[in-house]
Amino acid sequence: MSEQIKTYCRFCHAYCPMVATVDDNKLIDLQPDTDNEVYGGYTCIKGRQLIEQIDHPSRLQQSQKRQENGDHTAIATDQALDEIADKLTSILERYGPRSIASYNGTYSYQNSAAHDVTRAFHRAIDSPSYYCSVTIDQPAKVAIGPARMGWWNGGAHMWNDADVALIIGCNTLVSHFSIPGGIPSFSPHNALREGKKRGVKVICVDPRETEVAKRADLHLQVRPGHDAALVAAMLNVIINEELYDRDFCAQHTEHFEELAAAVAPFTADSVAAAAGIEAAEIEQAARLFGAGPRGTATTGTGPEMGPHPNLLQHLVQALNSICGRYYREGERMPNPGVLTPNIPRRAQATGPQPQWLEGALKSRISQDIGEITVLSPYGPKGEMPTAVLSDEILTPGDGQIRALIVVGGQPLLAFPDQEKTLRALQSLELLVCIDLKMSPTSRLADYVLAPKLCLEREDVTLLTDIWHDKPYSQYTPTVVEAEGDKIEEWEFFWEIAQRMGVALELDNGALDMSQKPSKFEVLNIITKGSRVPLDAVRAADGGTVFDVPDVMVQSADPETAQRLELFPPGLDVELAAALDDLQAADNQDYPLLLVSRRMKNTYNSTGPELSLLKAKGTTNPAFIHPDELKKLGISDGDIVEVRSERGAIPAVAAASDDVRPGVVSMAHCWGDSPDPAAKANAKVREIGSNTNRLIDNRKHAEKYSGIPRQSCIPVAVCKAS
Repeated sequence: MSEQIKTYCRFCHAYCPMVATVDDNKLIDLQPDTDNEVYGGYTCIKGRQLIEQIDHPSRLQQSQKRQENGDHTAIATDQALDEIADKLTSILERYGPRSIASYNGTYSYQNSAAHDVTRAFHRAIDSPSYYCSVTIDQPAKVAIGPARMGWWNGGAHMWNDADVALIIGCNTLVSHFSIPGGIPSFSPHNALREGKKRGVKVICVDPRETEVAKRADLHLQVRPGHDAALVAAMLNVIINEELYDRDFCAQHTEHFEELAAAVAPFTADSVAAAAGIEAAEIEQAARLFGAGPRGTATTGTGPEMGPHPNLLQHLVQALNSICGRYYREGERMPNPGVLTPNIPRRAQATGPQPQWLEGALKSRISQDIGEITVLSPYGPKGEMPTAVLSDEILTPGDGQIRALIVVGGQPLLAFPDQEKTLRALQSLELLVCIDLKMSPTSRLADYVLAPKLCLEREDVTLLTDIWHDKPYSQYTPTVVEAEGDKIEEWEFFWEIAQRMGVALELDNGALDMSQKPSKFEVLNIITKGSRVPLDAVRAADGGTVFDVPDVMVQSADPETAQRLELFPPGLDVELAAALDDLQAADNQDYPLLLVSRRMKNTYNSTGPELSLLKAKGTTNPAFIHPDELKKLGISDGDIVEVRSERGAIPAVAAASDDVRPGVVSMAHCWGDSPDPAAKANAKVREIGSNTNRLIDNRKHAEKYSGIPRQSCIPVAVCKAS
């Protein structure tokens, strides 16, 4: 007898609601939940392949152990956990806490208990070596920008009541990701369509005519690398034409005059010449955004991985701040959160929180690179910079990483400087991967643990709790019980901690170490004190907009109110560098600029193995404008060589007139190991090619985060011999 179960997809961060049909513990059908009022029945092509993913031949059904000859053979998970715990205990005793690290990749975010329990394990063994994928592509957005400027306690304007939205390098219609204020990740096509009907003016800045750009009211198709200068020019216009919020700036910001003077050299004419657009377009964008009166500027991973990401993020926040794009006293917050604590929201700023200046633990690698001062913690829970994780492994001395636990990630494909990453992973004493298949990274691992997939476990939409425009949440039960010998990510750390004799303490309480708690018990501790009890979320029939009492922004507390810092120390140096770039000569040896992009049919390195997604393409082409291909003597479909100062990769050329001339657009996280034995170059049409071979992770590295330039890479392209 079949039954229908309301659940949600966890292929990516969008968490689209679905209705699963199950018969005798077999998933036989998966359809959009058309009753859901937030998503309206939306799902994407990737999530609809979850049925095939569960039973895919490449999926690991049991854990694996690497043998001396490099092959992997099956091992019982309990035995693997015993051996891993023994090895970690030995490494901890010999090298100290910092020697044990974890990298928590994109898929770790899709398990609602994974990160909190992982952090608890690090605290239990006193190891700061906690790494996440967020510091690969957007550390400025989540850590550095707020730390240097501060933040507004009442929250920024959301999409649902915006009049204007400035979107820089973010293609939500494909990536299904945006921070609040941009096009919502949840049924994004409908959100954009409804927003346009409501009158929202969309300004898109992107070197490609992306799906968002095609629907924008104004598209600035800039030459890559000048995003920060463009925002500086917009600030200049808004300040000169007095389009900013004078009262807000006077009451809540610091050093407005210094910012105004510093952006004055960024004229529309000078920036337009370098960015390859018209000065009138910059002025139009500034006036359109300045007119508002509501709506925010947001960025995507593209410019965050390019030149001047720290500066860009600060200037975007400064743009929002001087225009006063925040909820004020007496205004209602659209979504105060369902699973977040019931704390008051006040019409006041929290000032800069520069954790790197106050004795925070630094990356060892920052000591020998003058322009980097990467450090931990990032935010109240702590995080180390992934960009230099390979160097932390390879650099001898006190604190050298000797064991790495990879949770739902692909370091060999995702980390900048792929050949260095390979050397680092091969040098470890212990590499453990929790991975659904024998991926390029897992093939290097000493142990590979087979995880439960999303429909085989219960979860709650904890990650996206405050991203929605309404107080929305969903708890999903387990849809089908996992077959074989599999484990959840959070369970791994509980099991290892128990074997090592250490206790796990979450932020809101301790986990029972005498017997393994249920997933609900873990999530109940994590969400303790939430506006809506977790029991109520679990009891609801699918995704629900909860009747949370209106949260009005309260008046400021004179004792705690601070100011937003518009001109923090070091900003003058960053602005000078961006100004110099406007005059920089083109690189004659590497005349094209390689930029990153998202692919509709894959989610980073996951997807090409599934039949429907495979039929739509299994490579990451080098998208180039037809005029550029003609000039290079290259035809659509040719194998080309893409070369940078760091290295060279093969690629399949693809003519694309939505790419600006002079630009090469390729997705990251494709290909295979750079080890010649993998023969990745010969399989470029089947598996794509890895752009991280073109990147030196220590060159053009950013202050504070260490993130290198992974987009806007000068390259040369020629037909492969």
